Amino acid sequence: MKRLVLLATLLAFVFGMAASAHAVKVEASGAWAVEFLFSENFDMQKNGGAGDGQGDFNVYQRLRTQFDFIANENLKGVLATEIGSTSGEQRWGGSQYHFHDRFNGINVRRAYVDFAIPGTKITNRIGLQNINLPAAVGGGSMIMDDEMTGVVTAIPVIDEVSVVAGYARLYDFNNGVSGDQNSAFDAGVLILPVKLDGFEFAPFFMYGYAGDGAVRNMSINTNNSETWGLLGPTLGNAEGRRAYWGGTSFTMTYFDPIKVMADVNYGKVTGNLDADDRSGWMFDLAVDYTGFDFMTPELFFAYTSGEDSDVTDGSERMPTLNARNWALGSFFFGGDTLLQGSKGYGTEQTGFWAVGLSLKDISFLEKLSHTFTVMYAKGTNDKDMIAASILPAASGSIVYGQTLTEEDHIVEVDLNTKYQLYEELCLTLDLGYINNGYDKDKWRVADPNLDKNDAYKVSTGILYQF
Repeated sequence: MKRLVLLATLLAFVFGMAASAHAVKVEASGAWAVEFLFSENFDMQKNGGAGDGQGDFNVYQRLRTQFDFIANENLKGVLATEIGSTSGEQRWGGSQYHFHDRFNGINVRRAYVDFAIPGTKITNRIGLQNINLPAAVGGGSMIMDDEMTGVVTAIPVIDEVSVVAGYARLYDFNNGVSGDQNSAFDAGVLILPVKLDGFEFAPFFMYGYAGDGAVRNMSINTNNSETWGLLGPTLGNAEGRRAYWGGTSFTMTYFDPIKVMADVNYGKVTGNLDADDRSGWMFDLAVDYTGFDFMTPELFFAYTSGEDSDVTDGSERMPTLNARNWALGSFFFGGDTLLQGSKGYGTEQTGFWAVGLSLKDISFLEKLSHTFTVMYAKGTNDKDMIAASILPAASGSIVYGQTLTEEDHIVEVDLNTKYQLYEELCLTLDLGYINNGYDKDKWRVADPNLDKNDAYKVSTGILYQF
């Protein structure tokens, strides 16, 4: 009943605003997707794994809709909703889509005010919004790319240079319990986007502080990817953490039709104990050739630092918050066309190097396009971390089928197809294969019953973007 009341209130609000005498213009946009997915061994295990040789078939659905309430070119409010935020909520027959007793919950993704200071070009966003650190490769930042509550201000300096400053409160666990001090996790960011003729780059610096109350409450939810990516196991120490990140994105089109994109990121988290510290870095590079009419070839490479064999001195993997959209290829690291057709990038995957080739947007027939990718990835994590992963003192989550050590590798092949049925509606077909090159003898230290297997997927569906 509460969900129905929320939906009715939302619709009344939207249509009421559209008819308002204040002449507020309402524009709607969105992405609605339905996916039919056959998957086999997404966890790369032959016995007891996902599918277990039989395969899984599921249907998923997600509806993202955004309403822009535009007063004028300098002022608007934004409300974005989502039905199906998680795989469980998206799955047909699951909690949201039961026969007869369906429970279609509506979640608020974004809710903020976007305005310019009168007489200036200074713009501000205040409220629940997406904050994505600069990234040129992979579709999003590997450090932070997610919705959060905050303030972001963009100040043009000259035509080529601007300054972006932001503040966000990621968590606040202060629920009125006496003595729970420093319960918040706050972050501040400074970005300097520069656009020159044929060159773009955006150096950034971000600082975050999680108080002891925040660390204590975050560590309870060990399934939370942000918790593992920022803290790792707390080893019983719930003191506050200080976090630092810096880096830059880079794009060069000066030598058109050759396009070069790259990112360099470094991050560090410090605590009171050596075991609480973590620091690491990443680098990625992609080179596109845009001179063909029928496709765009791309060579890409990425490297992230990995764990050493000592679990007492903290972690050597770069601390992260949520890399929601970062991916190479469209299977092992994420990047699928629709919803659940990839393993997805998580903090446990950090510690690898990868190289690959993509032939993007291959098109010989009108409305029909393909992307073909082949990729090789190998771990940079020490193999001794496998044994350490079964102990509480591990420096981070070590998961078979996700974490690559120096003894492990995977080979991925993808072929993704789109047919544009209408300008706003496309039919999709993703085919993916991962050859499992994990050292099963090393991993059997953590799981004696482990037996490796390759992973496959066939994903098809519709994507309506308006």
